[in-house]
Amino acid sequence: MKLYLLPLALLAAPLSAQANAPTLSPELQTGLRCAALFSVVAAEQARMGARDWPPITARGREFFVRVSARAMDAGKLDRPALQALMRSEVAAVRKAETRAALKAPCLAMLDANIPPTARRP
Repeated sequence: MKLYLLPLALLAAPLSAQANAPTLSPELQTGLRCAALFSVVAAEQARMGARDWPPITARGREFFVRVSARAMDAGKLDRPALQALMRSEVAAVRKAETRAALKAPCLAMLDANIPPTARRP
């Protein structure tokens, strides 16, 4: 299944430098950055609400799983290598200004890949 990711310069910025970091496409780098953001927001929503975001937990988890699997396949990553990449991304998106800058593009990416369920009247 192909993920539809936005080619935004801010999101496509390289992952944090690591000695043995694999070369991933900008599409996967973007996906990993947004997956990290969704995990941070979901944790905040569980603790204190994060009311300025729509509910992220279920869709964010599915997005995280899909993009992680693609990154592992494309980058020939094992679980520890993926975890190291995600830890660095989570650290990068913890800053409020970073989260604010990534919010709209990542939500658009989430909607494109895992559409919200239709609400019934």
